[in-house]
Amino acid sequence: MKQVYIASPLRGDYDTNIRNAVKYCRLAAESGVLALVPHIIFSQWCNDAIPEQREQGLKLGLELLTHSEELWVMGEHISEGMRGEIAFAEEHGIPTFFMREPTVPLYYPISADENHLLSRMDCTPDGAKENYEGKMVLLRHENLAGKYRTPINQLWLCTHGPGCRPDFVHSDTIHLRHPVDDDYMVVGRGDVWGIPKPETLEWLATLYPALVEKAALQAETAADEELCR
Repeated sequence: MKQVYIASPLRGDYDTNIRNAVKYCRLAAESGVLALVPHIIFSQWCNDAIPEQREQGLKLGLELLTHSEELWVMGEHISEGMRGEIAFAEEHGIPTFFMREPTVPLYYPISADENHLLSRMDCTPDGAKENYEGKMVLLRHENLAGKYRTPINQLWLCTHGPGCRPDFVHSDTIHLRHPVDDDYMVVGRGDVWGIPKPETLEWLATLYPALVEKAALQAETAADEELCR
């Protein structure tokens, strides 16, 4: 069973935040993962209002994160502690997912195969600011039905669309073509994470030989067409 670290706010409305953390943990566990929430564990003896104990709780949380396979960031409000967890996960190569709707398990990043899904951490730092036309992009997993939710199905070629440019005006629509099965999809620019890092593409090619085989076939076809001219 995959171990997942749940990050959510603690300070502020403490009681509500604890209830939310418990709910997130329950929903994640019901989705088939071992969900761990530091608020629930370490708040039993680390008082967040006491600086020394808060510091101890943060250190214990990061140690727990070290042994987790993924970090799930719940909700759109990112607290100071959560920012530290996100930075730590990025530094240590821990896949990180941002849940815009943390109480909807349908959108949880549960892969249909044994490979972890891809997130914005797998994209180039400034890729989201680039023109996507003619480039590979990573689709957010929420846009895939559960049975198709695999890393290879997150990789698409952006062919065209007014939303290719980051400064789009009237429409953010982009058209995608899958690099293996040639399926087409039309989504909004915000439905993709960005442009994958070179190491992400290498990882995908290692996991899914069909990706390399299709690229080789396309190259061979292009060469044949050139000879026929």
